[in-house]
Amino acid sequence: MSAEKGKLYEFNALFRRDRRYFDYDLLGNPNIPGGQSIPIGPSNARTGSFAWPQTLQSPFMFNTMRRMTDINIVLLPLSKVTYRISYAKNLMEGPSHSPSGYQFAKYNAVLEEYQRNNTDDITGAVDWKPVRGTMVTYEEQITHYKGDSYFTLAANSLIAQEADGTPVAINDYDSLAPYGIGACNTASMGSAYTPASGSNPAVYTIFSAPNMPGGLPVINPACAVVTSYLRSQPTRAIFPTEVLRLQSASVKNLSINGDVRYTSANMNLPNYYDSYQGLNGATRSLTYIGKAQATREVLAADLGATWQATSNFSLGDQINFSTMHQPGTTVMISGTTVATPTNPNETITYQGPLTTTNAAAGAATFEGSSNIGQSSAGYTGQLYVTNNLTGTWDVSPRTTLSLTYRYQDHAVAEGDPHNTPLPLGASVGGSVTIHENAGVLTAAVRPTENLDLNGSVEMAYADNALTPVSPRQLWHYRVHARYRPKPWATISGAFNDLERHNNTNNNQASVAYEAALGASATPPTPNSLPYEGPLDHVDHTRIASVSGVLSPNEHYGLDFSYAYTDVYAATNICFDNGNQNASTTAGAYPGTATVTSSGAPNVCPGVYGRGSTTQLADWFGRDFMDAPTQYGSVALTMSPVKSIHSDIGYRISSVNGSRFFNDARDVNGSLVSSYQSPFLSLAWAATSKLTWKADYNFYGYGEGGPSGPQNCSFSTSLTSAIVPCTSLSAQTGLTESPSGLTAPRNFHANNVTLAVHYQF
Repeated sequence: MSAEKGKLYEFNALFRRDRRYFDYDLLGNPNIPGGQSIPIGPSNARTGSFAWPQTLQSPFMFNTMRRMTDINIVLLPLSKVTYRISYAKNLMEGPSHSPSGYQFAKYNAVLEEYQRNNTDDITGAVDWKPVRGTMVTYEEQITHYKGDSYFTLAANSLIAQEADGTPVAINDYDSLAPYGIGACNTASMGSAYTPASGSNPAVYTIFSAPNMPGGLPVINPACAVVTSYLRSQPTRAIFPTEVLRLQSASVKNLSINGDVRYTSANMNLPNYYDSYQGLNGATRSLTYIGKAQATREVLAADLGATWQATSNFSLGDQINFSTMHQPGTTVMISGTTVATPTNPNETITYQGPLTTTNAAAGAATFEGSSNIGQSSAGYTGQLYVTNNLTGTWDVSPRTTLSLTYRYQDHAVAEGDPHNTPLPLGASVGGSVTIHENAGVLTAAVRPTENLDLNGSVEMAYADNALTPVSPRQLWHYRVHARYRPKPWATISGAFNDLERHNNTNNNQASVAYEAALGASATPPTPNSLPYEGPLDHVDHTRIASVSGVLSPNEHYGLDFSYAYTDVYAATNICFDNGNQNASTTAGAYPGTATVTSSGAPNVCPGVYGRGSTTQLADWFGRDFMDAPTQYGSVALTMSPVKSIHSDIGYRISSVNGSRFFNDARDVNGSLVSSYQSPFLSLAWAATSKLTWKADYNFYGYGEGGPSGPQNCSFSTSLTSAIVPCTSLSAQTGLTESPSGLTAPRNFHANNVTLAVHYQF
């Protein structure tokens, strides 16, 4: 809705609602092969089988709804002083799935997260126009965020039951091997467990047949399960920002645009709660309570000025400054464990007295969290100072050239302490400074009345990099052309090429530093730090396109376009290929193997198993992703008579890509796919007031093509046996269906829309 009253006010209001559903089943999928099962009944004489779940859907999926409201009011829009106020609300809520992120109750789990995130934005501003061509603005922006999401067990993880019918989750959703006796307290299983004797293996019963038709299998009460889980983390944040802005072109040949912004924000998590109930060893429940708070201070300023020195030459300078500081602390207040007495009482059915233990100060919690009662401080900060100096020369009425020189300082600080350079071998607790120099040459040429050309070349170099994929060298080429051979015909073409490189080593300086210390130094041996380099990172994005519009008369017209895009990235990596130790092990699956030029196992040099000097843990590979994509469309517009208008056309997008597979069971998925959509529309103006309309669209999507690595291995060592993946009986990307170990991702739809338009 919008309304206005001349010089008095302007009012606009907008409400939107949408629902987003997402489940691309390859995302985060553990690629568990099907056909595996857990015995029902004794392990040596099963009476049935319980299928080990195969993850066919993505562990990351959601079905969320957003409600968005925007209201804007302007008072006295044409006066010297104008007042503006606006309000925006964005509420997102709905169920989603997410892996637990850490092990609880023995194994990883898929959780259901009910998301409810609410943001309120209020802006008040005053615009002052003291003289013609100048405006000064003061704004107050306030953002208030409320996060009330919480986690519970995903309903589809309750796949078994206790003897009393209580549904339970056995988790371990990402395990290649089925749930086994290692999850049970064997000393508490009674007659359901007989230890191994001599050459006779242990005999045990984990699952019994359902106690009702169609029911869930009954799990032994001494085996690890989860009956309920809750994690809540109500978060509140308020971000007030003051902005002072100046725009002026009142001085002849000089224009100025600048602003200063300051934010002082407070973020608070007053009550973190994480608790599960079930059985894990003797533990029947485990509850953590904590809290966290942080502040964020941002000061930023931008100032740009352009001086028209002569009629055909101008000089511009743009300075950008931004500094951000964000300190924060977390503390786990308590950790409470409720447990059964010792064997043989370590069962979920034990009804006697339970032992409650409150963790002592300093006790460990879970990965990534602070210890009990110990405040853990964190810090992150950044500083950007950028200056762009540009000279523009109108060589002739048809030619304009400009040259820009850019210098940037970028400092990143993290951890505690954070005000000294990052020490050798450290990944947190210091600062990294990056200096960048760049130049941009831009040209706009109009050789003839019907031909326009413009393009630019940018080159940049940085003396440091924050991450392995941060560029130290950058080249960017762009050119665009438009040709009008006839008044009714326009042909356009464009080319854009962005190239970025980082040829540094990940920690070469640290490794060399250790080697120089000698054997008597600490750490005691050279190269104890894993040497992962040179990175030799490269990525590029190349786009070439051509399009045309031909409209010889009011009855017929033709639109067409074609575009080719290639997105590519590659980095040297050391990777854990996920192999299992022996091909004779039940449920063992191979890992990706890489070879040297001589055909030997290509393991990372000097990278041993995190403290071991005998067992290599990582392979060396060239991690890459390439997505060459072709897009084409054509549409014919026909209007044989004034009352009839029609369009017929076809669109297609096809990608034939590839990538590195460190998971031997993974597939290309959407990297080899096509999406096409023929369409047809017809409109008939029956009268001057009545129009009938009809539209038809076909949508079709499909994936396919070979996937997976060429070479596989069941071990990681300098003497690992390497075989072609296609020679194995175990499933790999090259022997699976194009969709891999998940449901297919192919669909089509026929959509018909009928409409009527009546005006009066």
